Amino acid sequence: MAVIYSPDATPLSKQLSELEDTSAFQVNSLEKLADEIASSRRPSIGLALPKGFGENVDAQTPVTIEAYLAHWTTREQSVNLVQHFETKISALTNNEVQILIIDDQVHPDENTRGLEVMYILQMINAIMTISLVLVPQLMMSEKDTHTLDALLVSPASLADIIFGKGITGCFYAILGTSIVVLMNTYIIAHWWLLLLGIVSGILFAVLLGLLIGLLFDNLQKATLWMSIFVFLIIAPAIIKLLLTVNLPQFLELIIHWLPSGQLANLIQMSLMKAVDLPMAFAGLGILWASNGLLLGLIGLQIKRQMR
Repeated sequence: MAVIYSPDATPLSKQLSELEDTSAFQVNSLEKLADEIASSRRPSIGLALPKGFGENVDAQTPVTIEAYLAHWTTREQSVNLVQHFETKISALTNNEVQILIIDDQVHPDENTRGLEVMYILQMINAIMTISLVLVPQLMMSEKDTHTLDALLVSPASLADIIFGKGITGCFYAILGTSIVVLMNTYIIAHWWLLLLGIVSGILFAVLLGLLIGLLFDNLQKATLWMSIFVFLIIAPAIIKLLLTVNLPQFLELIIHWLPSGQLANLIQMSLMKAVDLPMAFAGLGILWASNGLLLGLIGLQIKRQMR
């Protein structure tokens, strides 16, 4: 597939799309071209036609077209794309055309709104909601069946039981996250940031789930609070990534600094060409400060229930 930008009107994209083995469409700026290339999930090439492309073709003057590729494009895919579109465009224009790659490291940025948005939302869902839903359910089932009382008369303490439920929640969250990551490995640019974000987010969700499980003895109340927290966790990411209207500044500030909003930022930055280190460490700091607060609340709740 080709994404074409031209400063002049040209029928080239339509002509390419009419070919059986070729697809192409035109955009109105180089920024849009880069966004489309970075968001594509199949081998794609961005072609920036030179000014006066049509006039040069009519004059039978050799033309050089500048090309852009996503950072995950392999060498073989790059060669095939260049050869394919050189051949097709030369045949359509009956003129010599050379495609010159000037940037093969195109990444999404904070304004890109393509298929990577679905990847980020899938990651948020796998990291946050699996543990947040599963962990309280595990604790509620122990309370409903009174097996928790039996466990408490054994050598195991309440803290040991809570730790075990937390490990279970972490395991399933890691499993779900791994599936999403394995399906999208080729678009990830900064693994260290992604892994730190995953670990921080899973711990946040597990600790929050444990706190809910400790605070409630009734499954219905726990389910209600789980639903509220799942909504509050998913909403900031959806608002940041999908909502196009301008919100009041104070509301945007709250959404930005919520743990789930920061997790969305971290995942998004892991796909970008460069990482804003101060912003990344600020996001990680907010997540770990939240984790510390939740851990303290869990400790207090365990002490209260052990009296």
